[in-house]
Amino acid sequence: MKNAILVGIAALVCISAFCDECWSSGFRFDGSEITEEAIILKPTDPLAYSSALAEGEPKSLTINVEDTTNPEISASVFADYSETAVEGTETWDYTDEDFKDFPTDDTYLLTETVTSDTDSKVLKRTVTILPEPMGLLLIAFIGALILRKRTKSLIAVLAIITICSFNAKADSCVSNVNCMQMWPFDRSVIINYTLTSNSAEPVFDVKFYGSFDNGETTFDLAEKGTITRDGANGTISGTGEFKTIWTPDESFYETHSDDMLVKVEAKEKTPPDSNTYMVIDLSGGTNATSFAINYLDDVPEGGWTEEYKTTKLVLRKVEAGKFTMGSPEDERGRYDNEVQHEVILTKDFYIGVFETTQKQYELIKGGNPANYQGDARPVEYVSYNMIRGSDKGSGWPANSDVDSDSFLGVLRAKTNQAFDLPTEAQWEYACRAGTTTALNNGTNLIGVYDDSNMNMLGRYCYNYTDGKGGYSEYAHTTVGSYLPNAWGLYDMHGNVLEWCLDWYQSDLGSDPATDPKGNTEGRYRLLRGGSYNANAAGCRSANRYYYAPSDGIGSIGFRVLLVP
Repeated sequence: MKNAILVGIAALVCISAFCDECWSSGFRFDGSEITEEAIILKPTDPLAYSSALAEGEPKSLTINVEDTTNPEISASVFADYSETAVEGTETWDYTDEDFKDFPTDDTYLLTETVTSDTDSKVLKRTVTILPEPMGLLLIAFIGALILRKRTKSLIAVLAIITICSFNAKADSCVSNVNCMQMWPFDRSVIINYTLTSNSAEPVFDVKFYGSFDNGETTFDLAEKGTITRDGANGTISGTGEFKTIWTPDESFYETHSDDMLVKVEAKEKTPPDSNTYMVIDLSGGTNATSFAINYLDDVPEGGWTEEYKTTKLVLRKVEAGKFTMGSPEDERGRYDNEVQHEVILTKDFYIGVFETTQKQYELIKGGNPANYQGDARPVEYVSYNMIRGSDKGSGWPANSDVDSDSFLGVLRAKTNQAFDLPTEAQWEYACRAGTTTALNNGTNLIGVYDDSNMNMLGRYCYNYTDGKGGYSEYAHTTVGSYLPNAWGLYDMHGNVLEWCLDWYQSDLGSDPATDPKGNTEGRYRLLRGGSYNANAAGCRSANRYYYAPSDGIGSIGFRVLLVP
């Protein structure tokens, strides 16, 4: 009996040694509002501090590293600062060097002096090196060796150690999670972690959670602030060491904790199957009797060139799944018609990588109704009735018929595929691409009107002068000019509003829904995504618009969808 107990104890110790290290160790968190911030080491770097104490460009950075625990330890962790290992105290001087990430891995005291033309400031930071999993295993083995009295017991312990360690290593994908807040110079929290996989080219869905009560209750960091750098859009490709930055929002100004924890949660995504992209050849135009359809497993070498925005129409396969539709009550710019509820989509679908362009519309339907002309710009001044038809095409959701002379009627006839507009739920699911934040790059709004994150994602009323896509007028621009979401879809925020199938209803309710189709009747049809004349809040993933189906204006376009 005693032997069995010893074996069990050893097994549990070993499992804990090799289990997925999702939670960080506790660290001091101070959410007070910053009144004096640190120097910008390199203004162009996204990890640079947010404002300057010393005016002018920093000329040098001197870092003193003092081992406060054991001066004989070789601190190779500081390879970011120097190619040589450190013992005791060392000083390096940098001039015109890129910003160096602070190691957050036993305790070292870093004293940094930044000097500019006009000033010199001293910053201090304490960092800790965490024990390696093999060290924990060694402790477990030594403990079992001390306790055992018979050779058979030791053999059994070693066998279980081996089995548990291999199994745990095979199942684990997150490890070495550690955090540090950049207080008092920055409220942001740096989250370091390691992702591993047996796959050649793994892709992970990642989420970040915090806790102030030792993990009993948690909160989603993305919903309580801004996530940047690795995993900002909820996805990470590849393995190795990663660094994510969480900047808490105003709700944490009065929040303090001497033992905050952060959890990194990662799930490896199933590799995409073949036929990830559907490509329709429109080059024959209105004279063609049919449009050929081909498939691609990945984005072509060289990216989506002009032809994929004009003479070809490309759609991306989106797998069925569930998500939370709507927005949390504390989201900036939120409206009351965005009540959160769970939605399950049971069918895969293809959706346009880009908004339908003027050249694509012309080749399919003939003519170009757009006011702001450009082959690769989104077509606008298109009503719901022009896309689906005002006769049979007005029947959704009772049926999915379209008028034969409508845009979709022609496209269906020449491809023998039932193309349509997305439902509101399909559109938001595709836009979010696994995110739960206001914007689909995993960030929340900093400003309701002008927002730096929105500047990267689409054309809206505060960045029309940036010249992206070749246009700086107060109008839409070339599709694909801004960053895509995690699923490779462009302009889901801004550029032009996009028609959805559903009749508008102001109260979606909080009940779960499966493949929702909206109201059975109504006066207005839904649009999503915001446009070039909307502010940042108007371009959020959950924001909802509505117009009469006969309306067509310069800020309304669409993208196509197919349920195969």
